[in-house]
Amino acid sequence: MKASVTNMTKTVFLILLLSQLAFRLLLHRLSAKQVDKPLPESVADIYDADEYARWRRYNAKTDMLSLISGGISLIVNIFLFCTNVLSWLYYALPGGEIAKAILIFLIMTGVDTLISLPIEYVFNFRIEAEFGFNRITPATFLADAVKNAVVGVILNFVIFLLVYGAYALFGAYFGIAAFLGICIFVFAMSAMSSVFMKLFNKFTPLEEGDLRTTLCTMFAEAGFRLKDIYVMDASKRTTKANAYCGGIGKFKQIVIFDNLLNHYSDAEITAVFAHELAHFKHRDTTKMTLFSLLNFLPIVAMMTVLMLVPEIAQSFGFAEPSILFAFYVAFGGVLDIVGRLISIPFNCISRAMERKADTFACQSGYADALVSALRKLHKDSLADMNPHPTVVALTANHPPLHERIALADKWCQKHK
Repeated sequence: MKASVTNMTKTVFLILLLSQLAFRLLLHRLSAKQVDKPLPESVADIYDADEYARWRRYNAKTDMLSLISGGISLIVNIFLFCTNVLSWLYYALPGGEIAKAILIFLIMTGVDTLISLPIEYVFNFRIEAEFGFNRITPATFLADAVKNAVVGVILNFVIFLLVYGAYALFGAYFGIAAFLGICIFVFAMSAMSSVFMKLFNKFTPLEEGDLRTTLCTMFAEAGFRLKDIYVMDASKRTTKANAYCGGIGKFKQIVIFDNLLNHYSDAEITAVFAHELAHFKHRDTTKMTLFSLLNFLPIVAMMTVLMLVPEIAQSFGFAEPSILFAFYVAFGGVLDIVGRLISIPFNCISRAMERKADTFACQSGYADALVSALRKLHKDSLADMNPHPTVVALTANHPPLHERIALADKWCQKHK
């Protein structure tokens, strides 16, 4: 009887893990079929023949590296979750649950770093370098890896303590308390995102001038106060451009990649932030943060089941349920396919929000500048101009470029 339960449990875990591979292969197959189709007319001129051939090479190499990375992760997860290696490690380590948690997080983070570093190295120093995007030095690359590992261990341990404390206080009903604790933690991390970014990049205030005045005025007229406008030294890692807004309540902070500042016009940069301003006005950032918390529901549910059904832990060599085992299984990638499925409707909502934000930028008088900025951003990053509709529906949180251009053109024609 015990052997049959063990086999059934590990079979379920294996099916969940293999379903991720099936999903990834589906996306790969759909994207491969789409490559040979002609580009939509509105974006056909962005890539000339040579540039389009360059994009195809870039897309093929990044896609293949992604498949390899996913395959390695699958093999590691099958080894972890379909054998008794976790229980062996758990009982081999000294100390109680908290001490074991610290040691396991350190070990697993070290293993994960050793596995991911070669993949990231190939991506940055082979693929990105080949296509002219990479600016990161080996020293910065290693420093980033160390910082990411340290931050990862700390964040995982804090979340574990929240779950452990919830179980210690509420027993079998810990799931609700754990979920609320995780929600509060996620909001706190969102508020502190700029602090973490400063571990990796240098931020300098934007110099006084027309662009700064325009951005401050635009946000002030919408009822928001800018704490400051910063330029981030993204060019020490990549040639790609970007920008983002952050902040709580009426106080906002703008961050502009130096690549964007150096290679885009003031009107294009303002159009990008008119789009971002719309997200604040419509409270999209808060809504999407709330939506993202729903991804933790299956994770907390999994932990609850693992603690209430001792036979599952016993199938993996544990004498009794362990919060650490439940935590590592729930957060370790077994439920990744569930998260992907949950994200589908939320990605649909996100695409609708992006369309509303584009419309707001058009209403603010930046239709032409927005289209110009979007075309340049996509070209400069060798983005896919014609993703498969099913891939968009399953994974994309932004509409394809040709749809965004069509929306801006339709708005302009309607308001001539």
